[in-house]
Amino acid sequence: MSLARSRITAQGQVSVPSAVMKKFGIAPGDYIDWELKDGNLQVRRVGKFTLGDVATALDLQQGVLHKTGPELLEGVKERMRRRHAVR
Repeated sequence: MSLARSRITAQGQVSVPSAVMKKFGIAPGDYIDWELKDGNLQVRRVGKFTLGDVATALDLQQGVLHKTGPELLEGVKERMRRRHAVR
């Protein structure tokens, strides 16, 4: 069963239907991956943060967590503010 249908333009572009964007949390500027799996084409939303982003924000050192819950939350917020700051 199809959730939605798109048409490919002459320039090879595809519009993602708003229903799909809402259901999967996709926003303008996000990346999606096109994968071939078992002979089928699959489109997958790329995660917003890398494992490196999370480790840096959590201050992980050799797998040991050195922060409390509130410190972790503030660290993640600060890292994302710096990463997405207007330059």
